[in-house]
Amino acid sequence: MALGLDKLNILVLHSLGDIKTVPFFLRHHVFILERNCPGHNYLYHDTALPLPQYVKDTSFDLIILDVTFLCARWSPARIFERLKNEYDFVKTSDAVKIAFPQDEYDCNEILDEWMCDWQIDIVYSVISEHWDLLYPRYHKSGEIRLGYTGYIDETLIDVKPKPFNSRCIDIGYRARKLLPYFGRLGETKWTIGRDVAACAKSSGLAADIVIGDQGTLLGEAWLDFINDSKFTLGANSGSSLLDPRGKIQHDVRAYLRTHPAAPFEEVEEACFKGLDGHHQFTAISPRVMEAALLDSCQILVVGRYSDLIEPWEHYIPIKSDASDFDQVLEVMKDQALVQQMVKKCRSAILDTHDLRCQNKAKKILDAAADVMTRKKASSSCDEVERVIRQYKNDVTQERYEIVWRQRRIRQRVVHALNDYPVLLRLAHIAYSFVNKRTWA
Repeated sequence: MALGLDKLNILVLHSLGDIKTVPFFLRHHVFILERNCPGHNYLYHDTALPLPQYVKDTSFDLIILDVTFLCARWSPARIFERLKNEYDFVKTSDAVKIAFPQDEYDCNEILDEWMCDWQIDIVYSVISEHWDLLYPRYHKSGEIRLGYTGYIDETLIDVKPKPFNSRCIDIGYRARKLLPYFGRLGETKWTIGRDVAACAKSSGLAADIVIGDQGTLLGEAWLDFINDSKFTLGANSGSSLLDPRGKIQHDVRAYLRTHPAAPFEEVEEACFKGLDGHHQFTAISPRVMEAALLDSCQILVVGRYSDLIEPWEHYIPIKSDASDFDQVLEVMKDQALVQQMVKKCRSAILDTHDLRCQNKAKKILDAAADVMTRKKASSSCDEVERVIRQYKNDVTQERYEIVWRQRRIRQRVVHALNDYPVLLRLAHIAYSFVNKRTWA
């Protein structure tokens, strides 16, 4: 099938939420096909609202299961089963089915069973190895290809980097304080920030390092932050723990409820003794790509980074406990070496063909077209275009806005009632009742 001559009918299922509150790279990830290959019929549906039955009854050429949709496997079992039941038309659809999971080490057996049950044609994994371990059943029957956690959009390439010496932040970093169920690798993502912040302060550097949700920056504010940072700190994204069905996460959360100040080592002993570090499930993060394109020199804990960049060639390596910060500081003062790394890192990212949104989108559609030829599936453009018009008339932006407002209120209530489980349970029941009446 020649893609240039055919219009495909494409359904994308996602759970992105309010677009104003999600990271820059995730918006581009979800809409990568429509933004870069606009000559097809697209129906994007956020699962915050019910999918109309007439859409389920429509034949599509391609169904995309976005990373945000696949996060449903982490939900309580009853919620996950309800979602699978609502969208089980995917299982019997003749369309090409492609999935884009991330964090595959979390509930990997549940994900594996889901991909097999729904007969997914292609899974794009962001982890470059251990596919037989992550997908014990699917890797024998389905097709797994390498993907990335984020892709480079032309708008990012067009952002003009600030001159290095005019940047007001010496070292910039933002990280959430991850719970211990990501293993020592996940623990390092926030401890490296804590340790480098202390070292930077004693060295008289202007560091802007915040650990926790209070430091979250979105959209242009995030890119401005990197553009203001001479050096961007970073660590491997991923986990050193495999949690097949979410038991480790459940046990860790339960333990921390009764031992909230427990250090990592105590939680490890109680919840996953001897299980950490057998494998490293890592991938390059969008932050590395963004820093590279904005000419911020990176100080990174040594790791794979999807084998796209190397220490001393593209970034300044630092030990996971920052014990070698004095050596790092000396390298930071060598502006010629720093600029050489900045230049090489930018080139390494830009020269990686599959990191470009446009190239990746075309590859996805080429892969879909190949499978379509084998499956001999087809759909009607006229019918799908009619369905899309009806969908846009029925599922309006105003309806989504109501859901986002409800979610914001719910989050505030949950936060306020966290220490009162009985009241929290009643609030959940009330929310479910109101939500059902709203969309009845």
